[in-house]
Amino acid sequence: MMAQKPRILLSEGSSLSSREAITALGLAGHQVELVSSNPICLGRFSRFVNRVHRAPASGVDPDGYLAAVIEIVKTGSIDALIPVHEQAYLFAAARERLPAGLGIALADFEAFEQVQSKASFAALLSRLKVTQPQTDIIRSADEFVAERPTPFFVKAAYGTASAGVWRVGDLRQRDALLLQLEQQNAFADGLLIQAAVIGALERTQAVFDHGRLVASHIYRQVVEGPGGGDVLKISINRAEVRETVERIGQALAWHGALSFDYIRDDATGTPHFIDANPRLVEPMNAWLSGVDLPGALLQISLGETPPVQPEGREGVLTRLGLMGLLDAARRRNRRRDILREIDLLISSSGRYRGSREELVPLLTDPWCAIPLAVVVARLLRAPEAAARFSDSAVAAYSLTPSAIHRLRAWRHAA
Repeated sequence: MMAQKPRILLSEGSSLSSREAITALGLAGHQVELVSSNPICLGRFSRFVNRVHRAPASGVDPDGYLAAVIEIVKTGSIDALIPVHEQAYLFAAARERLPAGLGIALADFEAFEQVQSKASFAALLSRLKVTQPQTDIIRSADEFVAERPTPFFVKAAYGTASAGVWRVGDLRQRDALLLQLEQQNAFADGLLIQAAVIGALERTQAVFDHGRLVASHIYRQVVEGPGGGDVLKISINRAEVRETVERIGQALAWHGALSFDYIRDDATGTPHFIDANPRLVEPMNAWLSGVDLPGALLQISLGETPPVQPEGREGVLTRLGLMGLLDAARRRNRRRDILREIDLLISSSGRYRGSREELVPLLTDPWCAIPLAVVVARLLRAPEAAARFSDSAVAAYSLTPSAIHRLRAWRHAA
């Protein structure tokens, strides 16, 4: 064990996952530093953040971003680098270029390749005989317009925060989407077409130590928010899902954080896996349920061998108040809806009754009142601005298809 608290660098500061990782690590007694292309990113406003380092956006300039991170690590005596979003894939591609002795938990790049692409993930599930919706991988317009039941979902090979996912309800929507996809040259990397499954969306999160499951957590989406994210979620335990996640992690010899989305079929109760995220995803519902995902990730990053954490408490209801405000604004673009939502959040009434705040915990981290106040002011001035908030945040941390091709070029040149 280290004699003093490690110096921790988070790979970005704009995402909800980063904001929640800051809180979990801070409540455990740590101070962190951030890398960000946005000097006033969401994560900056926390009493647990010592410093924000500027760097190019990883999706726009992966080479510049990597060079900046390496310089920060070398000059700042960083002990642990925690990838809190898609930068995990970038660091896996550049593993040999990272400074020796840096604490970081990363699976092999080849393992990332099996879960980063939706097409590759579907193939992995087939090999492991994990249930998923009826899935076709297509690479042409002719395959796209083949006859199939509606509704169905179309998914680009790569996407963040539900970007690149479309629900097709009828032939008119299909044909309109086809024009859009052809203009984007979307067939080049392959598209997924998946049958719709009627049921609740649930998400499972895990941390692995070279294929050994160290910590895991599951929650169900109670209220959907902008971009398919969560406004309200509740913790659950599902032994069969935990076993499936453990089997996938073992097959990949995964090292680090790994998360999945699945639909639990209303008719049969069968979980149908639909998406993978090779990173941390909003860990505070787990934290409040008794599962410390960032802490486990930090331990294995530092080369420790932590014990397996027990499952968390069921029935822990948490909210993301900021997303609730954006959701209220986008529905009808009315100020009265935003004001009503503020009242519900303050009084913990209505749909928020019995919930705990996980994204902007004002009582434990009062600095988050600053970005919350800014969002409220902007929404009250122009409710239609709600959509732009999530778009600008995603652009700060997501990897674009061109960036992903650049990462693969790094590997080929190694």
